[in-house]
Amino acid sequence: MRRQDELGGTLPATLWALAIGAVVMAPFLGQLSTSLLAGRESQEELLEQYSADASLEFAIWKLQNDQTYRDSVDVAPGTPISVAPAVTVNGITTTTSSSAIPIGTWTAMANHPAGVGAGGSLAWDGGDYIYALAGNNTTGFRRYSISGDSWTSLANTPAAVRDGGSLVFVGPDTLYALRGSNQTAFWRYSISGDSWTSRANTPATVRWGGSLAYLVGDFIYALRGNNSSAFWRYSISGNSWTSMTNTPATVRLGGALVFAGADSIYAFRGNNSTAFWAYSITGDSWSSKAVSMATVDDGGALAFTGSDYVFAFRGNTTTTVWRYQVSRDVWIPVATAPASVDAGSAMVYAGGSTIYAFRGSGQQSFWRFTITPPEFDLTSTAGDFTIDARIRINGSTINVLIWDIN
Repeated sequence: MRRQDELGGTLPATLWALAIGAVVMAPFLGQLSTSLLAGRESQEELLEQYSADASLEFAIWKLQNDQTYRDSVDVAPGTPISVAPAVTVNGITTTTSSSAIPIGTWTAMANHPAGVGAGGSLAWDGGDYIYALAGNNTTGFRRYSISGDSWTSLANTPAAVRDGGSLVFVGPDTLYALRGSNQTAFWRYSISGDSWTSRANTPATVRWGGSLAYLVGDFIYALRGNNSSAFWRYSISGNSWTSMTNTPATVRLGGALVFAGADSIYAFRGNNSTAFWAYSITGDSWSSKAVSMATVDDGGALAFTGSDYVFAFRGNTTTTVWRYQVSRDVWIPVATAPASVDAGSAMVYAGGSTIYAFRGSGQQSFWRFTITPPEFDLTSTAGDFTIDARIRINGSTINVLIWDIN
């Protein structure tokens, strides 16, 4: 009986213990299952993050080392360009793209005291001053102080300046100017004397597309414009003009000249065309370069920054601005102008990372363009994981400005 009683007592106790165990173990097993699942999900997220990160770093490498890919990004600012081939890491295929942020920033400076129109031109003296023809069929001539952001009126030009007007600084005390306006007048300005003197007339009348270029030495070079292909050289010491090899085609509205190195002058043809040329001083010869990204017309302008780049207004009543790389013969868009640019626009490099510009169009607007290092927005997605980044590439140096994990 005792054995039966003991057995009888043990069975309920055992069943009770099992029942309690089941109650205790069920949530434990559930928690264990949830933890394992969470661990697997966490591991998957880490793999996705690693894959997205690796693909993003590959995109940065492509921007630095794959010139074909870099060009495709540069020519279409704001447009995401996919990285190919797609990167697969840990069996996860990523989707990655880069988009260029337009180079440069524009700042409105003190307005020119009067409207600037056809014949507007700028020349930097290498120091604190930028000299300016107002054009617009006026005699206005002024000086802008970079440090003071202010304008000062100087002695008027001997006659009204209009289409084809152009100005160059030859230093240390002298500037030269074309009158344009379908005239042959050519003048010298003395800074110390604040006075103008007539010099030898140009060989023929200068009009739309007339432009001057000077670097160092005895010679100033000039486009006649006026729907002609005439190209001249002026001797400062001899006060005389010489005809050089004609441009490859006739130059008209939007024609422009700029020195871009010891032996090279670059030119827009204008005339609602995309033609862009280089002139060899030693060879007295022209060659065609990469055409501009759209047609250039009234208001076309060029500025060389003293390194490898020429910046340009397209003109043609647009806000389009480009940068041309001399060493690679390629164009890319940069930050658009604050307003549309037309007749009388002008650009001048003023050292460091700054270009100053007239809007033209009969307006008083005067702007500063600050050249900035290239920046790019990048996005990489792996599964449900995305990284958004912004980087700056300055030569071989990369700065991460944003690295946002989603």
